[in-house]
Amino acid sequence: MKTRFRTDEKYAKIFLELANTITCTGDVVPKRFQDIMWKNRGETAMFSAFPMPEDRLERKNPLIVGIGDSVTAGHFEFIMNPEELKNKISEGTLTAEDRTEVTDVQEGYLDRFRRKLIEKYESTSVSVINSGIAGDTILGMEKRLDRDVLRYQPDLVLINASLNWGQDCGSNEQYYMALKAVVLRVQNETNSDIILMTPNAALPTPFDHPESTLFDRVQIIRKLAKELSVCLVDTYKIWNAYIKAGYPLEALLANGTNHPSITGHEVYAIALMQLISQIDNKK
Repeated sequence: MKTRFRTDEKYAKIFLELANTITCTGDVVPKRFQDIMWKNRGETAMFSAFPMPEDRLERKNPLIVGIGDSVTAGHFEFIMNPEELKNKISEGTLTAEDRTEVTDVQEGYLDRFRRKLIEKYESTSVSVINSGIAGDTILGMEKRLDRDVLRYQPDLVLINASLNWGQDCGSNEQYYMALKAVVLRVQNETNSDIILMTPNAALPTPFDHPESTLFDRVQIIRKLAKELSVCLVDTYKIWNAYIKAGYPLEALLANGTNHPSITGHEVYAIALMQLISQIDNKK
């Protein structure tokens, strides 16, 4: 099902202008990934200007894995009333026939990021594996990291994992430790560049942790990116600027709480491309 929610043109224009003017990346850039995008063009060494790699295997097509929650998975507005959904979950009466949310992957930020990369690197066949699962937390992502990320040996890993953090998940320190563990495993068990992503802004939900705010987790992501010297795409910075300017957050939330509209996903993709442009500017 395709998303029908659209941000009002007035607010969409304002938000996109902010995304194109606010710098929201850290100092670390995915240089290895950019080199691969430039050199690994889906052709044998015979037809390439670049030599055969040291392993004597033809250069593989670049691969991106995005791990995250419902936003990464491409979920938009509710189909089922949220209160009805909450009741069915608590009663254990949710069935396979129940459709809870619109899933429109082609409008999600991962697909939009891939399309922007293809526009920049027209000769390169880059692929994306979407390992986003709605409702998941960084704790769940840590458990499924082998299956959903590491076994693919990607060239770039995007980690967008902060919206879901309920009371049963633990403290901010436990969030920090789980996120750090995920980043360290990707660093130690792959050659991938890593991008830590801060989330879109959100309104309160019944599942929120009473003692851990979304901004707390944003601060942890920023801190960890510096501590472990990985790339940062601080999308929350753009959302915060929009809110501080007095514009309605609801206009950008397809489900009224925490799922960005198409415009919000486009801003994620614009922010990700800032890192690639930052590499170009440093040459």
